[in-house]
Order: sequence, then C-alpha cells, then structure tokens
Amino acid sequence: MESFLDHLSTVYKTLLILAFLFYTIAISMGKNDFKPIFLYLMTGAFTEVMSKMITWDYFLVLGEKTNAPFFFLFTILQFVFLSYFFKKVIDCPVFTKYFKSSVIIVLIIGIIPYIFNPSWILEFSVWLPLMTIPLLLFFSAYYFIELLKNKMGYPFINIGLFIMLGTTLIFFMTMQFYEGVPPDVKILLRTLHVLPLTILHTLFIYECLLYFKSQIHRLTI
Repeated sequence: MESFLDHLSTVYKTLLILAFLFYTIAISMGKNDFKPIFLYLMTGAFTEVMSKMITWDYFLVLGEKTNAPFFFLFTILQFVFLSYFFKKVIDCPVFTKYFKSSVIIVLIIGIIPYIFNPSWILEFSVWLPLMTIPLLLFFSAYYFIELLKNKMGYPFINIGLFIMLGTTLIFFMTMQFYEGVPPDVKILLRTLHVLPLTILHTLFIYECLLYFKSQIHRLTI
C-alpha cells in the first residue's frame, strides 16, 4: 500500500508540473479565463517545492522543521484564486453582487484565530480550510447549474475542483478520528487524499487540451 501511495504521489506531482506548463502556454495564447487556474497551479507547485526543501533539510521555518506555514499560505491563495476563477466564469447578477462580501467575510473569519494565536501557523490547524472550502464548494455547485443552463464553460475543471474540494473537506473534518489508527489505515487515508488531486490535475490537463484543440480547429478553418 505504501509503495502504491509513493507511485501515486509521483503521478500527482508529474501531472501538476504538466498542468502548470499547459496553462502557462494557454495564458500566453491569451486565454484569460485560465489565469486563476494558472495561479492556483503555481501556488501548488511552489508549496510542493518548499515542502520538499524542508524535508531535505535545506532550511527551517522559525527554527522548526515544518511546512505548516506553507500549508497556511496555500490555503489562503487556493481560496482567493479559485474564488477568482468562479467570479470570472459565473454570469449571474446576484452572484456578482454578493461575491466580494462573502469572500472577504469568510477570509476574515478564517484568519482571525491565527492573528490571536500566531503559533497556529506553525501547526497543521484545519480551521482555515474548514472555513474556506465550503464556500468554494457552493461556488462549484452553483457553476454546475450555470453549465446546465448555458451549455458552455469549463465542466472538467469544475468536476475536478468539486471532487478535490469535497474529499479534502471530508478528510479535514474526520482528522480527529485518525489518532491511534494502524499505519496501514493512515496510508489508505493519505491515498484517498492524493487520489482526488491526481484526478483534479488530469481533468485540468484535459480541459486545457480541449482549448488547444479548439484553437487548432479555428486556425485550420
């Protein structure tokens, strides 16, 4: 099981790099709707690199060997960039009216405890993701409705995000029950966390390839 997790993690990281490269190309071609996804992928790649450097003892964070601060930063940027994506693709006056205020309120609620307890930044506190992910899931569910009505958009990106956000939320909500479980169970839980990320980046790449295909078709007409 551990060997399978190692292989799956390698696949995930490879797909992350490929997705980042593909979306870099798409952005350079003028696909502005992909900018938030590009920024999200860049944040993910940066977090992975920093985590590896800490694991390999290249540096410490405030004297501690932990990547928790990068997890904290990633959670904030994930919320901001994915919210930005949904703002760009959802065409609804009511959504636009309440979007900014809802994002700011959730972000403030999520960050306030860390201001009063700065040590949380050096720990793997799940407060921030538990505050931000539900709103992103709401945006994703609402975008599904938009896709059904308009028959246009980025369904594969949204499917990947919904799967990843949903399983991540469940993973964090049930973490308190993981204490004392056998190592094999912990590996299985970790696998069930990495697998949705692998699916996410596979769907990201597929959506980007569809865009490339449409551009080739347009040029050949």
